[in-house]
Amino acid sequence: MTQRLTRVAVVLGALVAGAACSPPPVLCVEGDEPTCDGGTLPPDVCNSPEEARSNQACALTLCQDREAFISTLEDGGADVDFYSVSLPGNLTPRSLLNVKGGYGGVPQTAVNFSVNVLTDPGDGGLAAVASGNDRRMGAAAPKNVEITQPFSQSNAQLIVRVSDIGGVVMPRVDNKNPYKLSVCVLDNPDTNEPNDTTATPITLTAMGAMQQGTSSGYLATNDDKDVFSFPVSGARTIIYLRISSTMMNLMPPLAYRMAYTLKSPNGTPIAEGVMDNEFLQVDLSTARLTAGDGTYTVELFGYKQPQQMTPALGDLRLKYDVEVSLMPDLDMSEGMAGNDTSATARPTNLALNVPTTLSGKISYVPDTEWFRLTLPARAGQAVLRYELLPASGTGRFRPLSTTPTRQIRVIQEVTTGATVQDRQTNCATQASACPRSFSDPTSNHGLLVTGVCRAPGIDPPHCVLSERNEEYQINALRNQKNFAGAIPVPPTVTAILFAYGDTGRGRTKWADDRDWSIRVTLEDDPDETARGGGTQVLTLGTTPVNASGVISHGYGKTIQFDDLNEGRGIRGPNDYDATETDVDAYRFNFGGGAMGDQTWALQWQFGSPDSGSPAAELAFEMRLCQGAVQADGGCTGVFGVLAPTYSAFTPWYLPIAPQNTRVQFSASRQGGQTTVRVEPVACFCFQGATVASGSIQMSVVAVDRVANDAIPYTVTQSIGAYPASYVNPDGGAMTSCPGPNPDGGAGGGCGFRLGR
Repeated sequence: MTQRLTRVAVVLGALVAGAACSPPPVLCVEGDEPTCDGGTLPPDVCNSPEEARSNQACALTLCQDREAFISTLEDGGADVDFYSVSLPGNLTPRSLLNVKGGYGGVPQTAVNFSVNVLTDPGDGGLAAVASGNDRRMGAAAPKNVEITQPFSQSNAQLIVRVSDIGGVVMPRVDNKNPYKLSVCVLDNPDTNEPNDTTATPITLTAMGAMQQGTSSGYLATNDDKDVFSFPVSGARTIIYLRISSTMMNLMPPLAYRMAYTLKSPNGTPIAEGVMDNEFLQVDLSTARLTAGDGTYTVELFGYKQPQQMTPALGDLRLKYDVEVSLMPDLDMSEGMAGNDTSATARPTNLALNVPTTLSGKISYVPDTEWFRLTLPARAGQAVLRYELLPASGTGRFRPLSTTPTRQIRVIQEVTTGATVQDRQTNCATQASACPRSFSDPTSNHGLLVTGVCRAPGIDPPHCVLSERNEEYQINALRNQKNFAGAIPVPPTVTAILFAYGDTGRGRTKWADDRDWSIRVTLEDDPDETARGGGTQVLTLGTTPVNASGVISHGYGKTIQFDDLNEGRGIRGPNDYDATETDVDAYRFNFGGGAMGDQTWALQWQFGSPDSGSPAAELAFEMRLCQGAVQADGGCTGVFGVLAPTYSAFTPWYLPIAPQNTRVQFSASRQGGQTTVRVEPVACFCFQGATVASGSIQMSVVAVDRVANDAIPYTVTQSIGAYPASYVNPDGGAMTSCPGPNPDGGAGGGCGFRLGR
């Protein structure tokens, strides 16, 4: 005791000397402080297994907390405490040994608490039972160590060893904060135990055409695994499995991440799932088509990372429920062989201009619905329109995921090539074999198309003509508003494949057992047939000339620029169309002896075939030729996109300033038709160099689409002597269009430029 008394004297002397101005307290937590606010070292007993056996003060009482210190020893060594505990004589296979200890609730301690449980047979030897520790990094707050595991040795004598985990130069101690330790024997709340290897049968009861059964349990101990079984018989039977719990917001959170594996009668896993984290309320589900008759098993366990050596901790708090439902596949499109692959696609014949409905159910995963559409013979161009209609009714189970991840693909088979490799290469690289709207094969769309073209085991290879993906995270596209499309189909195409299914991964896999339908129509396209894919040639003069046509398909992107497309949900950012828009190409020649600058009068009218709201705006991709027209009809010159802006902006002939803005486009609507007029104040005109070239080029396209409907249109143009006159918006007087010279006079001529 001399060393301890000397230290106490030093501490007391320091306190007396500093009574007038006491220093801040020093916590005794490291073991090497020269002074500490405890004043004396805490009691230190129970330092060996022999002392634990012989000293009644070292005997633990079941389910009562014991407080003690891992403190500085008189010789400066590491403190190790030993306790004995006697277990009752009525233990069973469902009995659990529960050991809790540590510094939980203490803000900070240097000790990395360690506990080891050993059996004491009385012959001097000790055998390990379990261990645990609170190894922390940095300044992390301490937490309790809890060990829960099966233990059925009645009347067993145990030795419990507690210490710092060690591994540092200076022994870690805490002379100020006591640890707590308790040992209990509990009954496992899981009445199915032991069922780690021997499965607990789930009794199924007939509920109409379905069979249902439930069970429950706990993953109470470390590396606990609960196994359940149920019988299945009957062709094309669907297993719906759900593992859930009513318990939520556990604090501290659940000790493990719930995981499961569903296995077929031969032990092959057919479904797996794991919770994203331990803070979420447990809810895992799947729906699978049976792989044959027999006894299926489902294993529940705490998830462990690959190569994880530590156990998955148990938790006595969470009771889970297992629900199993067996039901027949009611999807009439499946047939006995199913239609889950392109090879088993359900055949469907289309008639020209007659809507056909494809229907089915996504009742399990993966359950992609395939259809082979045989197209009627036709002489001209056609457009294939499709639209996913809202699902009807309710499924026999709730949707597997809160995030729908469905997809439609429209596919054309590529048969050009002598071998499979030739056909795959042609599909991936030749636009003549597989139409494409991308220019960069390494882009997202390029990788999509080429990847599908080269998919192994698919012959003939698949060329993606259109794809729609459920964009749940984008407000404008929720509820599958983007699941519609229109695809040009030349008369040489005689068959199309449709695939509709789920693309989810993990807990986002989707099935809802509801009836879905897709309306498909092959529409004759007489306007495109009459054009023959070429450029129409018209002549501009003082008499208005009309150019009429129909923009029959596309999602509304201009060829050169995509920033004009601001539609409200016709297509998502990950969607794809091999042909992005119908383009009606024109060349307008200058006639009537036109020379020099020319005034340009322009208006257009467009509508909907059913007199409803227009499906889009029109825009014009234009090239103002500056040289002679080439033999192929092309020319060099200024390219630009002309699209209406209905708000006021500065015309080309005035300096950009707020006071110089004018309304240059006006729109009126009557009888389902929208008329857009370029106002005279805009002073649209053609420069003499363009007129001298002999022509301009114009392509009519649709932008800002809100629907895939066809858009009939008429563009009316005329030219005349420049400058023209207009009513001045500032004073109401007639004013002549000015020239481009700096003083604003009329003598400089036309300075109109296409811009964007």
